Amino acid sequence: MKKKRNIIVGMSGGVDSTVAVYLLQQQGYEVLGVTLQLADHFIEDHSKQYHVIERAKAVCERFGIQHIIADYTQQFDTCVVNYFADAYLNGNTPNPCVQCNHLLKWNALLRIADEHSIKHIATGHYAKIEKRAGRYHLLKGRDTVKDQSYFLWKLTQEQLSRTVFPLGDTTKTEIRSIAGRLKLPQANQAESQDVCFIPDNDYKEFLQSYFPERLNEIKKGNFTDKDGKILGQHDGYYRFTIGQRKGLGLAMGEPVYVREIHPDSNTVIIGKAMEMEDIGCIVSEINWIAFPELHEMKDALIKIRYRNIGIMCRIEPLKNGNYHVLFSQPVKAVTPGQSAVFYENDEVIGGGIIVSNAAEGRRNEKNH
Repeated sequence: MKKKRNIIVGMSGGVDSTVAVYLLQQQGYEVLGVTLQLADHFIEDHSKQYHVIERAKAVCERFGIQHIIADYTQQFDTCVVNYFADAYLNGNTPNPCVQCNHLLKWNALLRIADEHSIKHIATGHYAKIEKRAGRYHLLKGRDTVKDQSYFLWKLTQEQLSRTVFPLGDTTKTEIRSIAGRLKLPQANQAESQDVCFIPDNDYKEFLQSYFPERLNEIKKGNFTDKDGKILGQHDGYYRFTIGQRKGLGLAMGEPVYVREIHPDSNTVIIGKAMEMEDIGCIVSEINWIAFPELHEMKDALIKIRYRNIGIMCRIEPLKNGNYHVLFSQPVKAVTPGQSAVFYENDEVIGGGIIVSNAAEGRRNEKNH
């Protein structure tokens, strides 16, 4: 009799990780369910982390698999929550899910796998991995609407080599259908687009509740135009994000948007619609997946946020290790702190963090 292969599945108690367990069992795997306890009591009581452990435990009992709970609340607070707050208060708009996947979830699951002498881990992400010529490649999931490859660009070759994505060749509709056929309570579970530790995706309220001492130090500041003309006052730069139009409280006679945020002077620069377009950006912290390094210019498709359809661009290496990206046409609201993910067809070739949307950024960087 063929021995079953062991695998660890990251369990959240949601429909995706639940059906992932079922599909892996159907493929002959011996599954071990692992739930990472991430949120402290304050966050858990106010966000969708509430009752994650109980839901995951019930799933593991349903499928007759062992369930391990690993406490990573301290690490989550350090490398995800504080990372988010630091970036936000530096005037950026971070993507904490990217940080969490790479630094916390994958490292934690692989560490537990090693402790149990298990080679592979699995998650309920909609993405695919292929091994070609000794290198692991990250591809979009078949479900073009649900595809989550954007959030996985930081994964290393070692992490990819030990990862299985059971849902990569399925659609969300098919997953819900399987859950319904199995009479799982998750079959009709509502989809959430929120950051897992921020209730209702209200960043400002979360920061005020979780970091009140830091926000209380931020006083009123000025709205200005690009030439420095004062247009009005605001209650703190942290209340705004690049591209924001609503809630500015400015009567300008035409729609205006947040163009830049300067924490050092507590200034928010406002622009008209035509002033919100950028022809390029500077990207740092690059992780190339499809190849080890990039030493010459390359054309690719870039997505500057998760729901962005993408646009063609030219990537140019800079001497300091960053990259200048030139868009094939102007792009609105390029936001520092967000992930820039590069694709060739359905493959993620790499990604990085947008550090500047300013036209002068490239000139400054090329002088270093």
